[in-house]
Amino acid sequence: MLGFYPPVEGLITVGEHSLQKISFKEWRRHCGVVMQEGFIFNDTIAHNIAPDAEMIDRERLLYAAEMANIRDFIESLPLKYNTKIGSTGQGLSQGQKQRILIARAIYRNPNYLFFDEATNALDTDNERVIQNNLDKFFKGKTVVIVAHRLSTVKNADNIVVLKEGIITENGTHEQLISRQGDYYRLVKNQLELNA
Repeated sequence: MLGFYPPVEGLITVGEHSLQKISFKEWRRHCGVVMQEGFIFNDTIAHNIAPDAEMIDRERLLYAAEMANIRDFIESLPLKYNTKIGSTGQGLSQGQKQRILIARAIYRNPNYLFFDEATNALDTDNERVIQNNLDKFFKGKTVVIVAHRLSTVKNADNIVVLKEGIITENGTHEQLISRQGDYYRLVKNQLELNA
């Protein structure tokens, strides 16, 4: 969807326009991406959240950190947002790195967001807080989330279930639960594992 690989079959469209006919540089300016493993720059926390900003908007920076549930951690550090972190996220846990990457996407405030296992390193409490914040932030945006955790996808407008690379069902959480198909079995298995 970011145009790194052309589709093998079918067509990806943005509105009525084929993605292949849109400038990828222009398209990506409107996208925010949080991957399972994202890149942390050898720079300050502020410049990791707002890497492209010539002048960092402090209000947006604080909002992004708050929404990603990392503001308290950052502000507990002696240099706060001016704390230098390494290219490998030196000094940060995997969950803190993911929250910095989520804050980066929020700071950009794009129309299109792609989250690929973006909360897999978070503990249950952080994930719940961030998910509640993101539900508000996602209003009016197009969001594609790839996840295995039920808590990450259950509020989606449309859940697409893949099994061995094939779409087996799609619908809302309630619709898919009522059908008692593949999604229902995934949910049931997760609930049993967490019991």
